[in-house]
Amino acid sequence: MSESDEIKEIKDQFEIPVQEVSAALESILFVSGESVTTARLCEILGVERKTVEDAMKRLINDYENDPWGGLLIRKIEDSYIMCTKPGMKKVLDRMFSPRMRPPLSGASYETLAVIAYNQPVTRAQVEAVRGVSSDSIISRLLDRGWICESGTLDAPGRPTLFSTTEQFLLEFGIESVDELPSMELMSYKTIRDLEMSLEKAAGNDDRQISIDSYMEENKDETDNEGGDSDGEYD
Repeated sequence: MSESDEIKEIKDQFEIPVQEVSAALESILFVSGESVTTARLCEILGVERKTVEDAMKRLINDYENDPWGGLLIRKIEDSYIMCTKPGMKKVLDRMFSPRMRPPLSGASYETLAVIAYNQPVTRAQVEAVRGVSSDSIISRLLDRGWICESGTLDAPGRPTLFSTTEQFLLEFGIESVDELPSMELMSYKTIRDLEMSLEKAAGNDDRQISIDSYMEENKDETDNEGGDSDGEYD
């Protein structure tokens, strides 16, 4: 038997008592510093998916209900991450005050909303909805870590596609983009503060504007305006 086979056999013989699974998961997330997928946790511990999911549910509940702790465990899509409680933001802002970032403008939240609800989306498509150049805002959102380049569109010029990130989900307190409330993307009163709208927009109209539907509506309106104009001059 080769040395690599021996190492693999030793690794495959790894077993962890059920009562230690929660502690092991907590340790993994603590040292990781980033999200870890459920599949990876199962692989590391050599346990079934249900065992990991049940243990993580208990840990999430324990952290959320600990009034003395400053940490949380969050589920982000099919991954888990250890993070600080929102209530600790002011303390951490003081700690990192030399690197404090200015708050984003309403236009930035507007651009973020267009990307979040239509992702993956190109820069040109974002600008088609907003009606103005969005280069600098997209750059700021990239720097903030809320969006990322997620490929290219199969079209002339191969334009870059943008999508929201795991950091976006983490900071906005949602597990996946499926939890985003339905909202009217062209209603500026709603999207000037996307953070507030995640709570307030849950009871809004279910209608959601996509880039394709918006451009189609604009085309229809343009055609109608053209006909009215011809009638006036006649």
